[in-house]
Amino acid sequence: MIRFTAEQKVANVAGIEVGGQPGERPTALIGSIFFSGHKIVHDSLKGTFDHEKARVLLDQADEAAARTGNPHLVDVIGDTGPALINYLEFVAEHTDAPLLVDSFSQKVRLEAVRHFAGTEVATRLVYNSIAEDYTVEELACLCECGVKSAVIMAFSTAQPRPKQRVKLLVDELLPAAARAGIDQVVVDLGVLDIPSIGWTALAIHEIKETLGYPCGCAPSNALFTWEKLRAQGSPAFEATAAATLAFTQCSGADWVHYGPIRNAPWVCSAVAAVDAMRAYGGRFSGVRPVSDLHPLYRIFG
Repeated sequence: MIRFTAEQKVANVAGIEVGGQPGERPTALIGSIFFSGHKIVHDSLKGTFDHEKARVLLDQADEAAARTGNPHLVDVIGDTGPALINYLEFVAEHTDAPLLVDSFSQKVRLEAVRHFAGTEVATRLVYNSIAEDYTVEELACLCECGVKSAVIMAFSTAQPRPKQRVKLLVDELLPAAARAGIDQVVVDLGVLDIPSIGWTALAIHEIKETLGYPCGCAPSNALFTWEKLRAQGSPAFEATAAATLAFTQCSGADWVHYGPIRNAPWVCSAVAAVDAMRAYGGRFSGVRPVSDLHPLYRIFG
């Protein structure tokens, strides 16, 4: 089992601990809702949707997380400010999970952050994300609104190699996060396609080994655009996806973004099995779960 040399940093992301040596804490799971093309959305500009179907999806994710012991975060995606705000209000009401504030538009993300500043929901928000295209306005808004947790996207198409991603993180993104007042950081190493996950895994290992920051990625970004795989349907898709998630875990990933939230039940089972094996193997290197809620005890106990 992997045991990293650097002292490992543990982020408290809206009440969930992410990070540490492999085997200490369960892998955190992130599922998306209201994404582009999500069938439960009626109008993506206004943010209208099928409330009952959304509630079922959130309940399923919560139940799966409780069953395995893997903490769950909800990636809430919106095309406009009003839509994202509406989505976040609904999700905050129907789950206790941390909420990722997500949009392809920085303007939309910041509008949502400003809306919830000073509210009870604000402490549950995780900004997604601070990337190489960050702006001074963005950092100032996050600081002003008191956002403390954020995903740091350490990826650039111009600097795709593992060590280049580490340099981008250290030289540019961590200082930017500090200026924004972010003190709970999780690092996303980015994914372009399925083969690139190999480089992403190397980057995860490098950062964990040298800096100790909680790391992860979103293999789903590649899996759901892999047309040949999707054409094979089920169970080929789920089997390949489970193997891909496990590959990142075995490289040291502390969290994984698995894509649409509807997949939470089988994703939790697959990820929890790897967590249990990592934890059991960690006994030989002196690493043990920090809680009896770990998948090692949940799924085999």
